[in-house]
Order: sequence, then C-alpha cells, then structure tokens
Amino acid sequence: MDTYYANVPNGSHDGFRSFTTTSNRNNQIGLNIAQLGAQYESKDVRASLTLHYGDIAKATWSDDFNEVQTATVGLRLFKTLWLDVGFFTTHIGTESFLPKNNWTASTAVATFNEPFYQAGAKLSNQFNENWYAELWVLNGYNQFVDENDELSVGALLTYAFNDRTSITYTNIFGQEATLDDPVSRYRTYHNAYLNTQFSERWWLTAGFDIGSQTNSELETGKTAWMYNALLTAKFQQNNKWSYTSRIELFKDQNGFISGIVPSQLTMDEGLSIYGIMLSTEYKPTNYSFLRFEARRLASTNDAQIFEQNTSTSRYEFIINLGIVWDRSWLF
Repeated sequence: MDTYYANVPNGSHDGFRSFTTTSNRNNQIGLNIAQLGAQYESKDVRASLTLHYGDIAKATWSDDFNEVQTATVGLRLFKTLWLDVGFFTTHIGTESFLPKNNWTASTAVATFNEPFYQAGAKLSNQFNENWYAELWVLNGYNQFVDENDELSVGALLTYAFNDRTSITYTNIFGQEATLDDPVSRYRTYHNAYLNTQFSERWWLTAGFDIGSQTNSELETGKTAWMYNALLTAKFQQNNKWSYTSRIELFKDQNGFISGIVPSQLTMDEGLSIYGIMLSTEYKPTNYSFLRFEARRLASTNDAQIFEQNTSTSRYEFIINLGIVWDRSWLF
C-alpha cells in the first residue's frame, strides 16, 4: 500500500496533475495504490494474479480491466525456458511505475509516456548467471485490448556483469494506427538502461529511449522521432537513510507518444521538457518507507504547458509513505 501528500504551488485542485504517474492529486492526501497479489509456482507450472486500486490505476491503467494489474499463466517448456500468457506489466522502461520498486516518490516524464501494461505471450530464458532474455508477442503499445487487429512484437535482453552491475535493452515494434486511421503508423521504440552499485553506498541508474513512428511528423507527415534520457544517483547513508537525485530530459516534438500539448506562446506540438529532483528516504523497517521529495519540471521551448497552460515550469513537493508485505507459502 502506498499513500502520499503532494503540493504544487498555484496548481489546480481539479483532477490529476499532468506528466506524472504517482502522487497525482494536488494539496491533499491520496492513495497511490493498494494492491494484493498471489503467485503459484511448481516445477512446470506457474501463475500470478495482482489486483490494484488507487490513483495510479485511475490515472494510467486500462479502462477495460482497470482493477487487474497482472493475470498470467505459464508453462516450463525446457529447463529454464518458460512460456507465459496473459496480462502483464510492461517490459519497457528504466523505472517502474510502482513507488515500491523505485528509489523516489515520483517517476520521470519518460516513465509516464512509456507503456504501463500489456497483453500477450512471453518466452523467457535464463541462459546462465549473466544472460537473460524475453521475446514478446503483444496486442499493442500499452494495450490490453487490441485496437487494430495487428500484433506487436518486443524483446528484452539483460547482461549482468556481476552482482552489482547490469545493462538491459528492451524494444517494441508494431502498428499503432486505429482501424479508422487512413494511414499506417508503424512505431518502433527502444529503451536501454544501466544499473550499477559502484561502492558500498552509491548506486547509479542511467536510461535512454528513442522511438519513431511513420506518417506522424506534424508538418510533413513523414516519420517522426522522439527521445528521452534520465540519470538517477542514490547515496545510502546507513540502513535507514538514503538520498537520491534525478535529472531528466524528454522530447517528443511531434507528439506521437506524448500527445499534442496546447500552448499560448508557441505552435501546438508534442511534449518537450526537462526536470530535476531531490529526494530523501527513511526506512523505519525493511518493509516500509517514508520519502520527502522536491522536483522541478520546465518546458524546453518556453511553452506554457503547466497549471492550465499559464506557466512554463512547475514545482512539486511530495511526502510518500509506503508499506510492502511480501509473504510466501509453500504447498
């Protein structure tokens, strides 16, 4: 369970704040997520079911299956080779959309625009202690229900140099035009990230995404491109206190992923934004955390995209309290 209090000076009290997956409501206490999951695994069969409720689900999840985070069944095909089918959280992304899996209370703008969920089939294999891979066939980019009768494909490949450093590459390729769209819109999306612990107290995560979509450039109708990058560093003072900082950049000038953002100063275009964040975490126990965070987001082209299109930047202050209880039973 994860709760929060968020304050955005001069921000609106109506609805969810833009460009964020967590701590969405302004100047009030809210529930990020309450989730309950169960997993079963035997020698050759496994299954999972996770249900969730809260502002994360309302702001980001599928309207068709809003309460279902995951629902999968899997079969072992050979040694470490598994086939899983069902509803999954995404394999794309440097960060998780769940606060419990991150060092910070907020998520990057990149995470807000990456997929959150997907439906399909996954082949996965742990080749050895260094190499792990997944192959995916999916209904589409951030889709539980297919919207165009064409499947997408994707992959994940991780190489662990040792128990402290790993690098991961993920992708997804597919047709994103709806059935009533007169032109094809073939999307490619690539994500790569590095996780490393380079001392007893320092951790670093670096991520980069690049994507394209045909027939989507606003002025010419040609192939449009986007990219984003983030760098997150964490310092662990002791077993209870840690400090994290993140810098980020997101640019989707043609809006084929972020959508078109209205502006009073410039032409309407896609999202172009940068941000910096500072966070402190206190862990009273191994299964709970309390975070204090300050963040600034700003448009890179002076577009007034914040606070009902009246400001080129936004400050956020968040208090985040979470409890994670993970218990396994063997049958």
